[in-house]
Amino acid sequence: YATSGITSFLFKEVAKLHDLPIQEFVVRNDMGCGSTIGPILASGVGIRTVDCGIAQLSMHSVREICGTDDIDIAYRHFKAFYRSFSSVDKKLVVDD
Repeated sequence: YATSGITSFLFKEVAKLHDLPIQEFVVRNDMGCGSTIGPILASGVGIRTVDCGIAQLSMHSVREICGTDDIDIAYRHFKAFYRSFSSVDKKLVVDD
């Protein structure tokens, strides 16, 4: 809900550099869905934001399910982001 075209690109570029898999998900605009604190924070403080996490079934349920590999993949994504974001961001040119 908080991801923009620019932040999506940055996330994908870091993943590509480190050969990490990604899965994209978009909610149809004609279907209701929940909201997260991400858009509120992003719009309120102006920080570029990527809404990402581990895919799971039954979010907020007592029986949440996610793949065991997903935890390691998320960890590697976060580690790669902290290692590579600055160098990828420096190369980014956005036309206003």
